[in-house]
Amino acid sequence: MVVVELDQPEELLVKTRWRDGPVCPSCDSEGAEARDEPTRAEWTTWRCRGCRARFRVTTGTVLHSTKLTPSDWIAVAGMEELAPPQIAAAIGVSRVTSRKIAAVMEPAHDGSRSERLRHMMSPRHRRQPAPDPWQLDPLPATLRAEDSPLGSLSDGAKAILNALRARPFGATAAKLAELAGVSYSQTLRCLARLEQRGWAKAAKTSIHYGYELRRATVWSLSWSDGCMHALSYLRDRPTRPLEQIPDRVPRRFWRNFWSGASADTLTISQHGLHIAETLIGGHDVSARAWALSNLPTPVLRECRTLRGFETGLNAELLDLEIARRAAAA
Repeated sequence: MVVVELDQPEELLVKTRWRDGPVCPSCDSEGAEARDEPTRAEWTTWRCRGCRARFRVTTGTVLHSTKLTPSDWIAVAGMEELAPPQIAAAIGVSRVTSRKIAAVMEPAHDGSRSERLRHMMSPRHRRQPAPDPWQLDPLPATLRAEDSPLGSLSDGAKAILNALRARPFGATAAKLAELAGVSYSQTLRCLARLEQRGWAKAAKTSIHYGYELRRATVWSLSWSDGCMHALSYLRDRPTRPLEQIPDRVPRRFWRNFWSGASADTLTISQHGLHIAETLIGGHDVSARAWALSNLPTPVLRECRTLRGFETGLNAELLDLEIARRAAAA
């Protein structure tokens, strides 16, 4: 450790706080070197040899970021009466500043000079870091918190990673932004960071958009070892429900309506039976599941009586859904 010659007032404060020399408030390392930086407040600045953090004798104390000189605070510690008018007259500060000094010294108002110095140099309690809302708590026995790869990720990036997990076959950046509840521009930045780590990948593909096929960039998880390791620490949180036009068939199922009225003009309230017959009787499994879950019960009952729905798998699915709704009612 470098021995530094200090002016008497600051040296007294240094010895009050650190008996054996400066100790870094960030990492508690004893290796520090003085920096020759001219400052108006005449405080010596050290730089830690371990974490390279810069600090002063006032860092982390009640005098943190003070603009007064060491001589001013030594003079305050030696005063008999710590009233604002006396403080203002003794060190030549304004009434507002003197009231702030009196408030700082209030806990040691009746103490001796040495007790006041110890009060000024006593470190404040460090705030405990807020728990990570995305980190699993408690972690499984096979995982250690210090090994978590999520520590340097922002909450937005973790939300995007969670949204990607909810869409294992991929989604566009706009859809991920909607699922994660973050802005589109932030989503692009987060995806670029996840791609840099090898956890996400992008691919150009054709997707159904109504009756059209459109080229789009679809993002998905890479499912690499690093990606799987990160997901093991990530809390599974429900994504935001996607907003759909009420009383309409979702756009992704329009291609199933190859005859009759165009799907963009159909409404569930007026064309519910036609929608049920087309989607439940079709070959699109996801469309069938949507229809069974979202169409009204009277529509499902009427569909059950149609030709082609008296027996077989569709009849069983309709009966099970109608019975489930009756039991839940």
